[in-house]
Amino acid sequence: MTLSMNKLAARLVAEMLAREEELKVTSTRIAGATVIDAGVKARSSFEAGIYVSKICLGGLASVSTTSYRIREYYVPAVEVSTDHPVEACMASQLAGWRISVKDFFANGSGPARALARKPKKLFEKIGYSEESDEAVLVLETEKYPDEDVIKYISSEARVKPESLYILLVSPASIAGSVQVSARIVETGMFKLHTLEFDLRTILYGHGVCPVAPLHSSPLKMAGRSNDMLLYGGVTFYTVDYPDDAKLSEYVSKAPSSASKDYGKSFTELVDQYGWDFLYKVDPSIFAPALLIVNNARSGSTLLSGRINYDVLERALTS
Repeated sequence: MTLSMNKLAARLVAEMLAREEELKVTSTRIAGATVIDAGVKARSSFEAGIYVSKICLGGLASVSTTSYRIREYYVPAVEVSTDHPVEACMASQLAGWRISVKDFFANGSGPARALARKPKKLFEKIGYSEESDEAVLVLETEKYPDEDVIKYISSEARVKPESLYILLVSPASIAGSVQVSARIVETGMFKLHTLEFDLRTILYGHGVCPVAPLHSSPLKMAGRSNDMLLYGGVTFYTVDYPDDAKLSEYVSKAPSSASKDYGKSFTELVDQYGWDFLYKVDPSIFAPALLIVNNARSGSTLLSGRINYDVLERALTS
């Protein structure tokens, strides 16, 4: 790839910086790095969430708004499309970098992961690498990083702090909610990855997912966001796969409905378990509600899963 994802993302960062007031975000310098608050202290906006989503995807996907009907409720949704699904989703958007420095913890997404190669085994498996003198990282967090965090990230990404751009999003912010729903294509790919499907056969990815309505509690927002993805998210992939029968097996195991814990509302589970709800369910539940896969080699189109309007409506109103 001639142009690195970090360079593409840096262009989007420059656009955000030029539109700070309009996007309701703020920026500051910490240890030389440029830090953009897109929903921790800043109000942020839906449009800021679109920018954050595109940056998470390394600038290699389009992210736009659409609408989604949940019975009588018409809610906003995001639509994601990428011709570079492995690079955009797995080498960039996946929240695969756990940043833990003293009392600061955050999950890191974005193209800086490709420079730091986090996690290393995944990058070895998909065969992707890039070099850049600029790095862009998105952190899901409720607090600002300090100088030690900046130094750690710049060291791991092998860039100067002055060439590091960090975006902060709270799960309880509108931008945070948008960027979670924009993970719909990546959610399906990660599930296929856990099933040991060869991700390099995926040529194109498309997804639509409703955006969770806001709640002041980050915990409640985590529950709602998961419900939107797992019970309302729809994905479409074009693949080049040699065996339709084997592909059908993968597709049948890929949606959230294949989990033994299917049907449990995360919005309700947070009241029962708190943040431990993430560890109280079958991990295979973390998948799109509906997958449609077109095999370009055979021409077949396979479908698995279903949209669960009962859980979605409870998530909207609880």
